[in-house]
Amino acid sequence: MREKSFDLHLEGIGTVCFHSSSRARRLSIAVVPFRGVRVSVPLTMSLTRAEQTVRSRKLWISKHQERVQKIEKKCRELLLRPGSFDPDEARESLISRLQQLAEKHGLGYSRVAVRRQRTRWGSCSAANAISLNVKLALLPDELRDLVLVHELVHTKVKNHGRNFWQLLEKLVPGARDLDRQLKTYSGLLFLP
Repeated sequence: MREKSFDLHLEGIGTVCFHSSSRARRLSIAVVPFRGVRVSVPLTMSLTRAEQTVRSRKLWISKHQERVQKIEKKCRELLLRPGSFDPDEARESLISRLQQLAEKHGLGYSRVAVRRQRTRWGSCSAANAISLNVKLALLPDELRDLVLVHELVHTKVKNHGRNFWQLLEKLVPGARDLDRQLKTYSGLLFLP
C-alpha cells in the first residue's frame, strides 16, 4: 500500500477516513469533532486488515462518537450566542488579558500572535514567542486564563514535567481539573 487517503462507509459506524502513511507505526483510530472517524494505517498493513480492525472496535468508536456529539453540540451553542464572536475584538481582548496575567505573575514573553489554529489552543516557542488561538475568546474566562497562564509558564519551563505543573498549579489553583474541563471544548479547534 502506498500513501493515500480514502473514505469508506462502514455499517454501524458511518463514513470512515482511512489514511495510509509512512509515519504510522501502528493502526490508530480517532473520533474527531466535526471531522468524524479517522484511521491512520501503516503502509505495511493491508486495507482489508485495517477495515477488520476498525469493525472490531465498533463499540469503542460508538462510545466516542456519542461523546464527540456532545462536544459538537456545546461548540455550536457557543458559536450561536448573540454577539459571541468578533475575531478582531477577540484578538485585542486576548492580547490585553495575556499582558495582564504576565504582569500579575511576573512572567514575560517576547511577542504574541493570535491566529485561527486547528490543533491547539496556544504554544510558546524557545524564544518565548506566544501564539494563541483566536477561539480562546469563546471559552469561559477561567479556561481562557488557564491557557494563557499555561503558555506564560512555558516561558520558564519548556516541557510538561513536574516542575511545569507545580508552577501552573501555584499560579492557577485547580489547573489539572480546569485542564480536564478544557477538553470538553476541543471541538472548537476544528471549526473554521
